[in-house]
Amino acid sequence: MIENVPGRLSELLLGGTLDIALMAQPSPFDARLNVAPIFRERFGLAFPVGHRFEQRNTLHVTDVRGENYLSRINCEYRDYLGELCSRHGVTIRRAYRSEREDWIMAMVAAGMGICFLPEFSAIHPGVRHRLVAEPEVVREVSLASVAGRTFSPAVSAFVKAVREYDWAAGAISAGGLAR
Repeated sequence: MIENVPGRLSELLLGGTLDIALMAQPSPFDARLNVAPIFRERFGLAFPVGHRFEQRNTLHVTDVRGENYLSRINCEYRDYLGELCSRHGVTIRRAYRSEREDWIMAMVAAGMGICFLPEFSAIHPGVRHRLVAEPEVVREVSLASVAGRTFSPAVSAFVKAVREYDWAAGAISAGGLAR
């Protein structure tokens, strides 16, 4: 069974197993959670070096048509992106799926397919990325906790560090896909 990662994280927060979570989801968060937006990032398509997409600056969601698609099972936007493709008349041809991001990126680099990927994701040798501009798909990554719950000193220090960090600059300097 493929698990809904944001749903599971919400359960763990509400059940007291987790104190805090960095998460994103296309639907509204549970009303019992306190959600603070941290950064926004756009989705694009990841493809191998030499692919026809490499000659383009931006891509359209319909560019997925006819491509082997490598599904990132833990992508919180997986269903949303599938529905978006469907609304644009595109049937995704899933060639492989994995919860392991590194396996998916290695398969992309090997020319086995393409995948949707957020712009600040870690870069992998042999993989290129172009943003999807028509329509633009953006996720907002947020810090989520249970409303009214008191933080320990360690969690408070983590929250402070997350809120003060320059996420966009950090993603670029760490070799993320944003270019």
